[in-house]
Amino acid sequence: MKPRTLSAAIGAALLILTMAAFVRAPLLPDLGREIGMSAIGLGLMGSVFALGRLLADLPAGRVADRTKPARMMAASAAIVAVGSVVMAIAGNEAWIYVSALLLGVGSTFVLTTGMSHFARAPKKRRGMAMSAFAGWLLAGQSFGPAVGGILADSFDWRWSLGAAGVAAALVAVGLWLLPVGTIATGEESTGSGEQVDEHLKNPSRQAIAFLYLLPAVQFALGGAILQTLVPIVADGELAIGPATVGLALGVGGVARLAGALVAGQVTDRVSRRWALVPSQVIQAAGVAVFAMATTRALWLVAILLMTFGSVGVHVGATILADLSEASTLGRRLGVFRFTGDAAFMVAPALSGWLYSTSGRVWATVPMLVLAVVVAAGVTLWVPETASDRT
Repeated sequence: MKPRTLSAAIGAALLILTMAAFVRAPLLPDLGREIGMSAIGLGLMGSVFALGRLLADLPAGRVADRTKPARMMAASAAIVAVGSVVMAIAGNEAWIYVSALLLGVGSTFVLTTGMSHFARAPKKRRGMAMSAFAGWLLAGQSFGPAVGGILADSFDWRWSLGAAGVAAALVAVGLWLLPVGTIATGEESTGSGEQVDEHLKNPSRQAIAFLYLLPAVQFALGGAILQTLVPIVADGELAIGPATVGLALGVGGVARLAGALVAGQVTDRVSRRWALVPSQVIQAAGVAVFAMATTRALWLVAILLMTFGSVGVHVGATILADLSEASTLGRRLGVFRFTGDAAFMVAPALSGWLYSTSGRVWATVPMLVLAVVVAAGVTLWVPETASDRT
């Protein structure tokens, strides 16, 4: 299989499986009413999803260094399919949590496979390769809720999840049936084998700390705000239905795609830092707007700012790849994702509890503080790693 064909197959699978894992966002109010789950319970559901991801991060990183990506993606798809079907037929809160855990595990294996594959591109085009990864991923995260909302309005939330399970199962079968001899590893397909530049081998502790906090910001905002508070606020404060929530997040997907393309070009042609720092500032601004939004227009603006700025985490992964040897890249990306998923596990439940007890502003404040601190940290300490600009 040609390298570009393999990358297209991995990207398409990433898109479909991410859609399947994220169709649930606009379904939360309907699911909560039928199953009998409060805002705290719905937030806890997001935390259980994050726990599944957290448990799988380090093993997935090690597997990615030793397993052909199409095989790993097929196994990941099977886990997503099972989790989706379990949630679709769940009759009580306990089974909802079981399915969320399965979806979290499957999601981590999907994302680690894709990230490891695309991050092994040669350094001179690594930024665009990671933008391609971001494009597939972020489109799935945004279009999944849009499809889920439309199906829920046309049928109900169980149909949305059942359709996601079928789609994931088809991906699993298709990838598993590919002849194993034609499936190259990510490293073989991209030709990545450069050594780390000598002057980049010992970055400062502050640089490493804030680099690894990048996914903590993006995952926390995604879990606590985009996947939890956005649909809850829409339903309870702004009288916005699930289809509109899904479509708004779909528009956010377009913003993510635009951000990914811009970030990739800037990362490879201008500077890693000039792609990273503005994205973090824009993301923090989106959180601030969401905290105070009293109209549908401001609610949408907040979604667009947060989604556009969220691509900074993929610039961070590009920088991490610049600092890593090819043989250990998967493991380091596993740790990178572990940091994010640790925040993702806490943030949705914390925000759900704060929203129930103190309202939207206080539910948003911890996310805003985290976003601002990390934006300042990467500005001050994360180095430029493009070889011709250091």
